Amino acid sequence: MGRLVFAGATSHVGAILKNPDAHPESSVRLHAAWDRMAAEISEADPDVVLVIATDHYETFRLEHYPTFCLGLAESYDAWGEYGNPEGTVAGAPETGAAILADLVRHGFDVSRSHEMLLDHAFMVPIIRLGLVDRPVLPLFVNCNTAPLPTLDRAAQLGSALRAAVESLPGDVSVAVIATGGVSHWVGLPQFGQVNDAWDRRFLATVDEGDLDAIVSLSDEEVLEEAGNGALEIRTWVAALACAGATGAETYAYEPMPDWAIGIGIVRMEVGA
Repeated sequence: MGRLVFAGATSHVGAILKNPDAHPESSVRLHAAWDRMAAEISEADPDVVLVIATDHYETFRLEHYPTFCLGLAESYDAWGEYGNPEGTVAGAPETGAAILADLVRHGFDVSRSHEMLLDHAFMVPIIRLGLVDRPVLPLFVNCNTAPLPTLDRAAQLGSALRAAVESLPGDVSVAVIATGGVSHWVGLPQFGQVNDAWDRRFLATVDEGDLDAIVSLSDEEVLEEAGNGALEIRTWVAALACAGATGAETYAYEPMPDWAIGIGIVRMEVGA
């Protein structure tokens, strides 16, 4: 029987690695939180890390744009786009295939990829959290090209993932890391703005484990108040549901104008 041993979420902007010391009074707190999370993941010692993220038109383009896609490769190369991280990380194809089969059995027709390159949405957290030497299962969630999966569907996916993890044969331990958000505007006149108040309200709701309140948000509200980049909270919703939605702790939040984003780092309680 598989076990979920860790759950968390973090923003993934490339500047975390490319410009790590911006706003030193704020970034020092963020790096302390990432170090704390990295240490806790190391202590949990998962056999596999399930990374739930999106893609920025690097791997998935208009010739094939899935709603959900699980990587089943032996290894994954990074795009290294725009100076973002390069390199290769190991996969976990057998574990991925078992999770995919369980998802499909329970009504989730998730796509699969045996040649899935990873952009910064995956690679920045993998590197910053010290996961480069652990087998990774990348799960793509469409967060930017209409029609998007609803927040409620993302929650259903998270619950199905938890069941799939617990149905794994043998004693396989899994960590889940969601990446994306929080408030930011991509390719729009508001680029560089951060909605501190919206971010803090959202993170407080995550800390409360109030999944119902989060999935009741409309995309129109999120777009208006937190920008198109905040649609990436779908990955957070999936991870929170996977963890059991019993609560969380925000390790750090900082508005980072030089990074053009509000940065949140959250550890989620793994409920029964």
